[in-house]
Amino acid sequence: MKSMPPYALHGEVPSGLVGLALDQGLEITGTAMSVFRDAMPEFLGGLAVVLVVAVVGVYAQRRRNKLRRYTLLNSVDGDGNPVLHVTTRRAGIVIRRDVGHGPERFELTDVQLPDDTYAAEPLDRYV
Repeated sequence: MKSMPPYALHGEVPSGLVGLALDQGLEITGTAMSVFRDAMPEFLGGLAVVLVVAVVGVYAQRRRNKLRRYTLLNSVDGDGNPVLHVTTRRAGIVIRRDVGHGPERFELTDVQLPDDTYAAEPLDRYV
C-alpha cells in the first residue's frame, strides 16, 4: 500500500506548486521563512524612506500654511479700527468678507504692512 502524502492527513489537498513541493519532501515553511528573512532589510529600508518622505511633507505643508493676519485695506469696523482677517490661505486667494455695507471681495497679498500684518486688497471698489 502506498503511503499517503502528509497534506492528505488534514483532509485538504493543495493544488499546484504547494502540492508538488510537499510530494517531493521540500520544507515549505523553512523556505518561506528564509525568503521573508532575506527580504526584511529591503522592506524596512522602503518603510523608512516612506516615513521620512511623509514627515518632510507634513513639515513643509505646515511651514507653508502659517497663520497670517491680513488687514482689509480701506475697510473699518464700527469703532473705526481696520478690519483684520486671520487665515492660513496663501497669497493670491480671493476671499469674500462682509465689511458693514455688504459683502466685498478681497485678494490676499504678500505685501507686509508696518504693523506686521499683510495687505488684502479690495477688488470690487476698483471696478
